[in-house]
Amino acid sequence: MEKTLNLRVHKRSFNENSNLNEEILINQKDVPDVIIGDVVEIYHIEDEESRLLLQVTSLSDEFQQKGTVSIEQSIANTFQLRAYKDVIVKKVDPKGVALDLVEMLFKDQYFSRSDFWRMRNGIIGTCVYLNKKIEHAEMRQQVMEMWSKGERVMCGTITEETRIVYRSSTAVVQIFIQMSSEMWDFDILGEDLYFEKALNGFLTDLFAKWKEQNCQHDVTIVLFSRTFYKAQSLDEFPEYMRDCIVCDYKGRYYQDFYRIVVQNERYDDWTSTMILLRKLCNSYKDKILNYHKQKGHKAPAAYNSTAAQGNFLETLNMSLNLFEGYYIDRNFDRTGKVAVVITPGAGVFEVDRELANITKQRTIDCGIGSDLVCMGEQPLHAAPLFKFHNKLAKTSLEVGDDYNIPHWMNHSFYISKSQIKARLQGSFIPRIKPPPEFNETQRRPSERKLLAHSPNKQIQDENNIPFVDYDEYDAQIWKLPTPNSTRFGSLKFSYQTRRQPQTMAEAKQIKKPRKRNVSDDYPSMAVEKGERRGSPAINIPTLSRSSSSEDISSSVGCYPIIKKPSSKESNESAETDDSFFMRRIVGSAESPVGYSRKHIHQAKSRRALINPFAPSRMQFKMTSNRRRWVHAFPTDPQGAAVQTHHYHMYNKRESSATLEKKLSRDSLKMSQLSMDMKTQSSFSNFDSTEKFSEKFSEPSSLNRIPSGLVSEDKFYVGSVDSSPTSSVQNLERLFQGSSLTSTLQHNSASDLGSLGGRGMKKARENRSYLWGPTGEQEWSPDMTTGQDWFPAHGCQTDSCLVKPILTADIHSQNFCAGISVDWKSLTMPASLPITTDYFPDKRSLENDYTVSQYTLIPEDVNSEFYSRWSLYQSFHSPPVTEDDKFYRRQPLSVTELFRELISQRLAQGFQIITKKKPPKQPLDTMSVGASPQFQHTSSLIRARPRSGPQEEIYLSIGLIFHKLTLSGQTIQVTQYRPRHEQRQLKYLYHYRFQVPDSPSYDVSTSQFKNEKLENYNWNYLDQYICTRGEGDYGLLDPLKYWRSRFFLLPCNNPATRKIIEGNDRCDIYQTRSKQELQQLISGFVRFLETLNKMRRTAQTRRQKHSGDNVSSTPTSDQQTSQASQKEAVLLSVTMASSKLIEAMKDPQTGLSMLPRQTGLPESCFIAEEAVDWCIQNIQEVKDVTSGIGLMQRLQDEHYICHSSGNPQHKFIHGFYLYNIVSPKDKPKSDMYGPSYNYLFQNEWCEVSILPVVRERAEVPLFTMDESPCQVSELWVNQLINDWRVLSGIDTGAQGWGQQSGSRVNLCAMKATLTHKYVQVDVDGNNKSDRPEWASARYHAYYSPNAAFELQLQWMVATGPILQDLVTTWGRKAQACGFHLLPVPGDPFALPSAPDSDPLRGPIFVPLDIASLSQGGKPVFHDLDQVAKSKKLLHFQDEIIKRYGFMPINVCVSETHRHYMSDEQQQYVHCTGGMFILMESSQVTSSPKVIKISSRVSKKSAGELRKDYIARQNSNTSNTEVVTQNKVGFLWSWNFMSSKRWRSPNTGDEIFQDRMLADFRQFCANENNRLKEFWNDFNLMFAL
Repeated sequence: MEKTLNLRVHKRSFNENSNLNEEILINQKDVPDVIIGDVVEIYHIEDEESRLLLQVTSLSDEFQQKGTVSIEQSIANTFQLRAYKDVIVKKVDPKGVALDLVEMLFKDQYFSRSDFWRMRNGIIGTCVYLNKKIEHAEMRQQVMEMWSKGERVMCGTITEETRIVYRSSTAVVQIFIQMSSEMWDFDILGEDLYFEKALNGFLTDLFAKWKEQNCQHDVTIVLFSRTFYKAQSLDEFPEYMRDCIVCDYKGRYYQDFYRIVVQNERYDDWTSTMILLRKLCNSYKDKILNYHKQKGHKAPAAYNSTAAQGNFLETLNMSLNLFEGYYIDRNFDRTGKVAVVITPGAGVFEVDRELANITKQRTIDCGIGSDLVCMGEQPLHAAPLFKFHNKLAKTSLEVGDDYNIPHWMNHSFYISKSQIKARLQGSFIPRIKPPPEFNETQRRPSERKLLAHSPNKQIQDENNIPFVDYDEYDAQIWKLPTPNSTRFGSLKFSYQTRRQPQTMAEAKQIKKPRKRNVSDDYPSMAVEKGERRGSPAINIPTLSRSSSSEDISSSVGCYPIIKKPSSKESNESAETDDSFFMRRIVGSAESPVGYSRKHIHQAKSRRALINPFAPSRMQFKMTSNRRRWVHAFPTDPQGAAVQTHHYHMYNKRESSATLEKKLSRDSLKMSQLSMDMKTQSSFSNFDSTEKFSEKFSEPSSLNRIPSGLVSEDKFYVGSVDSSPTSSVQNLERLFQGSSLTSTLQHNSASDLGSLGGRGMKKARENRSYLWGPTGEQEWSPDMTTGQDWFPAHGCQTDSCLVKPILTADIHSQNFCAGISVDWKSLTMPASLPITTDYFPDKRSLENDYTVSQYTLIPEDVNSEFYSRWSLYQSFHSPPVTEDDKFYRRQPLSVTELFRELISQRLAQGFQIITKKKPPKQPLDTMSVGASPQFQHTSSLIRARPRSGPQEEIYLSIGLIFHKLTLSGQTIQVTQYRPRHEQRQLKYLYHYRFQVPDSPSYDVSTSQFKNEKLENYNWNYLDQYICTRGEGDYGLLDPLKYWRSRFFLLPCNNPATRKIIEGNDRCDIYQTRSKQELQQLISGFVRFLETLNKMRRTAQTRRQKHSGDNVSSTPTSDQQTSQASQKEAVLLSVTMASSKLIEAMKDPQTGLSMLPRQTGLPESCFIAEEAVDWCIQNIQEVKDVTSGIGLMQRLQDEHYICHSSGNPQHKFIHGFYLYNIVSPKDKPKSDMYGPSYNYLFQNEWCEVSILPVVRERAEVPLFTMDESPCQVSELWVNQLINDWRVLSGIDTGAQGWGQQSGSRVNLCAMKATLTHKYVQVDVDGNNKSDRPEWASARYHAYYSPNAAFELQLQWMVATGPILQDLVTTWGRKAQACGFHLLPVPGDPFALPSAPDSDPLRGPIFVPLDIASLSQGGKPVFHDLDQVAKSKKLLHFQDEIIKRYGFMPINVCVSETHRHYMSDEQQQYVHCTGGMFILMESSQVTSSPKVIKISSRVSKKSAGELRKDYIARQNSNTSNTEVVTQNKVGFLWSWNFMSSKRWRSPNTGDEIFQDRMLADFRQFCANENNRLKEFWNDFNLMFAL
């Protein structure tokens, strides 16, 4: 169908009922064959290049214009479609315009990986175009890029095979700048220092791109370095330095330093940060090298390490420690996490093998992006490159260095503008940095002796160092098997037994030097006879190997490849043998073991060397780790996943004669053909490659599929060469395949036939290149990173990407390529894809995996609960009401449960394995697992009819695979775990770090370890999902549930506004009056009404608190209230209870009742309002205590009852719900039994409120019998006011904790004295596409003098929906006189604690107690030890209250005279931006002296904090020990509070900095402020 119509445009309407909110409006009479859901193509006749695809979603009868089509205005502008012009409207097949890859962009939202999957499912089958905004379940996203058949396109359709990548412009970014010795060297042009290149070049460009793309990342910038010391032993260091000195494998002593510049900042303008960075970089080197120098102490000379010797992996693990806790302190406006390391080197690092394995596994499992940006020149070898430490170098003679190329890291090489100009001018720029000049006089005597050794001198003594001919050694190690041993499993080596030379002279007589060619290959050892051949999926070390960790491989296996062997005379001639043999290529993590000097030639190599200059010649068995990120990259026209910022460049003038020297005799034809192909486009198209494949293959067509093209039924795409320069090797491999085919035809007995044709294709599908995240891009020295296009005539202009990468013409004379970095990854980092395509083969599953299986039957799991719930319903009439449904929600259907099980696995890092076809056999005949030992368990599975939906899906993470099968009403979960579990590696790390606002580098330790993913209890989580968290399965910490903590704090403090306006001092906060406190209680009650979703108007509330009427002139409502109070004088406690109840029910003067609401009985009221009504209307009731007593009397006489119906629930003052019992419902004594709603606590948030009894100024400051909590009326006596006892929870089986004959109530069972739990209705407006729920942990008690905590906990909730819910709470809180702010779970988490940020620590502010002494007498000299401690505690408490801090909770215990818990010592500022911890330090006349120890031991939180304080400034101590009892405060920032939470009531960063600066001045007794306050304090105490 193709029709010409006239184009109209319309503006989108926000009215859901209007047809103007459609993207396209068309009259069905014009296109009768178009139905809803069809895709149409629209373009102008004269401009066929700009084509638009739109999906018809509505065919409204309202659009009656004939011969016209209307498009939304913004879409028409994007595609340059002109109104009132004719366009072609053509119906197209959605499959023909399907997209391969779509990149989505989102901002200021939090999405879990399960949300990505749900968004993907919501847009499958739709048509998208550039910049299209998509919304699904409150999740908003925008189309950023689209790829189809190797090219970027403007529009297309999304199918099941379309890969979707999600990128965030508001992520958590950690930038680490390596301050190695090269930072102070000039770059290759000699114009800038490397740190100037990093700051003025790369970071300046990065921040500019962030601003251009409107990115607002949460950024942390850290300077890091490793400092070596010229020392031979630890005794040469002063005592105060030894705590953090580490000795490496070479015997060198070093320390690692970290300087945090900014931490968790979100700036629009980074100019001030750049100024600070330049300042710190200029002084960094001198400060670090002279950090430990002190008078009277001699420290060894220090020098900075090179970039290669630095603490690179340790730095990455520091960020991993933080990123692994992504579910803790979850904010709702950040998604994505990336670590960026800026190094002045070339990407080569000397690392520890075990730490490299830990880092690799943690990075891959967590799905964290790691970007390495090198300021140095791009080397001629592959980068990044790890060189493993040779820990056996002193005891053995290593054959060669062991290298590893980390594929899990993205890397780029940055080039400055001056270098770009030099390239544009054609200047030669070397890629090798010359080493420093090494004079003969600098050599050691031993080295000069070796140089003076005469090679002609014969040495026969075996104890001397023997001559090692490495050429001959390599030839022996890599010697090919004989032509007779080509079968699998029977390969043998035939080593020569000739005598090896012992000296240099003897070697010269025996053989000539071997000529090395660039094309020399690196084949590895053969498989010895009798050696166990396990599955390549998991490499299991044999017992015959050395126990040393250096000799054990940690790679994932190998794959045999067909290569041309070297001739026996390879030292003189090129390769001439036409036979092909199998070689075994082993993993990249292995290295040659050490050998004794005596038996070096007889030793057998166990590891193959990796050649960093030719990594593509070693190809490896594909694993799930290599395919974890592959679906995040676009594919080239041949189908290979490529990184677009890695590009191959080559020299067109390279002569064919040079190529002929590099190629073997059989590849000369390939060389000529490849030169012809170079003149074509940058990337070989399908047709040319296919023609070439046909030309060089046999008629059997066994090798017709070109490299990189695989069939559709395979779910792993093999390695592909996508570069012009790699076409030579590409064609060479194809030619070898054709040669192999001809060889197989002449030798039909050979088993290598399985590798020809389709076997070769299968081999390609299962192999991977060593270099690169995709494993499908071949590395070459001509490869560059980044691709910006610059006009040849305008090199001064800014870079501008004007052409797609994969279709750019590199031969164009109008453009010149400049090297840059992967700006897309650094600007809008991608999240881990939700799909992958690797699954182990059948043999691997049988041999290397154990299989377990369990079955979920939702109707059976929930039937028990509902059958027992019916027992409760039998006491009511009718049996099922709306209230009953309110407390018992509908369970998940089997389909919903199946979808949610998939979502939970995706959220924990699993990926869906695409193109994994389910087995052909029917599901009811499937066995439990592939292993024979599990076949007998199939009989244990309950037989059930297979009616209903059937579906199967595979998921994987690392070496763990899950298969979920939905069959009828049954879900089967099959788990595949490695038979030999990966051992958990641990690495203890010592370092020094300095946080912002801290004066020194503090000593700390951190532990790096890989997580054992196989220990996750999926069975428990699946049961939790099945019961919706309402059964026996609750949230546990090992489940890694998400949590977000909030504080409700009073706002509108006048002192805050004064400080913001410029007041000199910050200790101006005053104690709130009783009237203000009463207003806070009233506002808190209104806020809890919002939490409980009560719709209550001001007329129904009618609160009569004395603090509410603050106007001087009574209003009409107040006059009415006063009149009613006169009538209420007649009420008395001596009256009959029925009369009091009638007065309470009076519609005019009585207690205001709650409106009727589902889940609550009639005549329901709030306890706090009832007590307040009694105080105002009953004569004898003068305070809260007497009001509680009167209400308890009414409850004992059964006139009122708790709304749950629990008779044992006492009357509690606060937001507790009670109702007046009607006479007909008044129970008799024999019937008042256990039939009450024990699920009431799960749905209603009830809080006990501490009353305001007396004015703060009416009592003395403190007495020796009272603690600060008691003085501030924050103390709850556990013996009297324990809410659990008053609620009847601790009364046995009849309480809320457990109902007779039913499951436990988890909300009641998890409750503590200070905290309660309640279910949260997340999706009250039904915006989500699934059932969602969460729970909240909140304070059981509230005081207006303390903060109120509310922590959300969830496993099944959508981030944006939760964000809307919390935003609603925050908006209501402001109307009630509060602000709701996010806070960390542990504001004072030490950097050495598990699951904490190793680069974050509280700031210690010392209190100058010595300045308070008078007459030479120490402070507190006249008090005993207990009195000293209490008085100091009170003094500290008064100081921080003067600065506006308040406790984070109330004090709840039996006595508070000698004890305060950790939480009771923590205070939060009323603005929510700062925290203070008040340590209960003991002040003694003879301070206890301790040694600083770095050993990790089990200590309490208080002891660990005291050790942390003791290590503060430990390097500047003039003694060898430090005192333990430093008096002061720990100060911490609220890094969770971002701009969207800030207001004039919270202040900004300038306000917070002023607070800390003034607090330090006060504690240091500047201007005698501390002493003056001490005198006032003692004066008030004397009164």
